[in-house]
Amino acid sequence: MGVKSFAGGVIGLGVVLGVTGWRAWNPVAFVGLALVVVGVVVLATRHRGPSTGD
Repeated sequence: MGVKSFAGGVIGLGVVLGVTGWRAWNPVAFVGLALVVVGVVVLATRHRGPSTGD
């Protein structure tokens, strides 16, 4: 499992939990929102290849 698929899974789970929690007026909606944010941060900060810094 790569970083992109992991982040996609976390974002997908976050969206499902967010929508389900929001419809049921349940606090799990905030957990879903947090998972979406974590997934976006993982995608934004993933390592994109070998470092070539001197």
